[in-house]
Amino acid sequence: MKKAFIAVILAVSLSVICVGVYFGFKPNDMGDKGRSVDYSLDNDYEYEVIDTDESLTYSPVGVEPQYGLVFYVGTAIDQAHYSYLAIALAKQGYIVVLPKMMLNMAYAFYSEQEIAFENHKDVRFFIGGHSQGGGAAVKRVQENSDKVLGAILYAPLCYAEDSIKDAETPTLLIEATKDNVLTAYMKADAKSRLPTCYSGYMLDGCHMSFSTFDDDGILGFFGDGPLTEAQKAEQKQKTIDYTLEFMKMVVLGQYPMPI
Repeated sequence: MKKAFIAVILAVSLSVICVGVYFGFKPNDMGDKGRSVDYSLDNDYEYEVIDTDESLTYSPVGVEPQYGLVFYVGTAIDQAHYSYLAIALAKQGYIVVLPKMMLNMAYAFYSEQEIAFENHKDVRFFIGGHSQGGGAAVKRVQENSDKVLGAILYAPLCYAEDSIKDAETPTLLIEATKDNVLTAYMKADAKSRLPTCYSGYMLDGCHMSFSTFDDDGILGFFGDGPLTEAQKAEQKQKTIDYTLEFMKMVVLGQYPMPI
């Protein structure tokens, strides 16, 4: 009787599996939680936003991200002004952590310990930043090169002796043609601190439009731009496109490293 009962259970289980295979279901389709991300694909995950005293985090829902971006904001710019970028990355399966620092001044209040490394120990991180946040990113990559997959810098402003010039860290630099916040010296100085073989793009845009903190009053105050709304939108879209392209190449081992 017991053997007959077990046989029935096995038969039912096998039937369920066969039906699932026939209709294209897989074991992970029973629930996405814990699934790995295929970064070679064009993904479109839902995302969640986690806002704490430490950081603003954008994370894909239903999967376990293996890669992410720690992003340092420009001077006094709220983390939410980079949500356009964070959302685009989260939908592709990356976790994006924007640390919160006093007055949102990432370099002035730089911490030797990046809390994202501790909170997400199974994630390999890129380090990015905008303006003085880009300077903080260079400093972080220099000090934590063993934990960093790559550097992603948007019109960075660098300080002191910080440099990743001699590092083998894959690096992306995106600049803007109408950037009137950084001087020519500041732009040249930032480039001098990067590896010889970095990926670089020059966008038709301005300094502040790497964020959404770019209304005409703000741009006018800094003498930045000017840009039309269409130009602002195009700058952000290309920023997303080039960032995702770079991260995908590094993750898949296709980045053209120096010979």
